[in-house]
Amino acid sequence: DVVRAMSLDLFFDYLGVRLNGEKADGRRIVINWVFADLGRRYVMNLENCALTCLADRQSDRADATVTLERAVLNRLVLREVSFADAVAQGQAHIDGDAARVAELFGLLDDFSLMFEVIEPKREPRGAPGPPGS
Repeated sequence: DVVRAMSLDLFFDYLGVRLNGEKADGRRIVINWVFADLGRRYVMNLENCALTCLADRQSDRADATVTLERAVLNRLVLREVSFADAVAQGQAHIDGDAARVAELFGLLDDFSLMFEVIEPKREPRGAPGPPGS
């Protein structure tokens, strides 16, 4: 639900957080994203172990251009569908090198958005206090 509720700008920032810098070392990938349902375009650049994204831009030197709807991108990132299946089913269209797009998704780590909150240890009621109290 969190991923689906994010704006596209925040969503691409989230992908940057998921990037495994060690795996990305030495790689350069440029991907244009076109969201037909939203009328939005983005260019994503992986370079120097960092993933950046600019709204309302496209690159003439992109490795690939991916055209899809936002809901399909959500499903891809949540691993509800593979990129190959989305393309085969006509949910996504790639102009250019599809292997570069798959490579990018392979560089993303998975982690839980939920985490344990550690609270300070509390003494039970009636327990003796620290010495000298």
